[in-house]
Amino acid sequence: MEFIDAKTIVTNGGPNNYYLKSEYVMNIYRGCNHGCIYCYARSNYYEKTGDFDCVRAKKDALRIVRDDLLKKRKTGVILTGGVSDPYNFEEKEHKLTRNALELINAFRFGISIITKSDFLKRDTDILLDIKKHSPASVNFSITCSDDETCRKVEPFASTTTQRFEAIEHLSKNGIITGVLIDPVIPHITDTIVNIQELVKKAKVHGAEYVYISTLITMADVQRDYFYQEAEKHYPGISEKYRERFKNNYRCYSPYSKKLWNIFVETCEKQGINYDMRVANQMIRRGYGIFSTLKQQELPLE
Repeated sequence: MEFIDAKTIVTNGGPNNYYLKSEYVMNIYRGCNHGCIYCYARSNYYEKTGDFDCVRAKKDALRIVRDDLLKKRKTGVILTGGVSDPYNFEEKEHKLTRNALELINAFRFGISIITKSDFLKRDTDILLDIKKHSPASVNFSITCSDDETCRKVEPFASTTTQRFEAIEHLSKNGIITGVLIDPVIPHITDTIVNIQELVKKAKVHGAEYVYISTLITMADVQRDYFYQEAEKHYPGISEKYRERFKNNYRCYSPYSKKLWNIFVETCEKQGINYDMRVANQMIRRGYGIFSTLKQQELPLE
């Protein structure tokens, strides 16, 4: 794996960072090998190397993370996975995310993770330790309710089934989990059945909340890559996008309003939270609840 220079890794997140609130942001890796055809991080704004599928790690990452944490005047929640998935294939060998979580635990910070990988289950033990003193949550990005569609648009990520199984594993161990239906892909995943099934599965497998975004972003090379890959499975889709969206950055599903209403209705029927303001409060207040349970009551495998 190639290593790239970095001066800092844990940076200020700000009160309005993403839809998950955090004080800090951490990206140890650059690039991702999950192959999602729609990923916004392929755009020139985020990807500076020109080869997003090649995962690179920041040189001396753990020393930099340690030094960054030492410099922080206040502890807080660190969000990781907003740009590059912290559980890419390289993580299995290099364990940079796992070791960074150990540092986060040692310095008594909280953690909020976004991922498409069920490999995260490996670090359940550290998440449980963090949860004893600070917020700890895992958010799985899941766009397709079925594995067949998942393999077309997210070819190398864990399948939908594997991600929901990971949610069940974590929730049974007392870790707050959520499902991010983001993005909803026009002409592929913007169906009533897909949205309803995702919400129902989230509830069944123990997720505490669900978020939805009924749009997909398109920018420069990201748009070109999406057209190229989507055409392989959905012939003619690029022409539909050009006709409807032209060069728009935000491309909303033509059924956005209807899908939102279906989403809300299904969430309320299933009794699962969809208000991210409430979800963030839930995350902040959720730590420590399981710390009094005996370890043998929380199987990690």
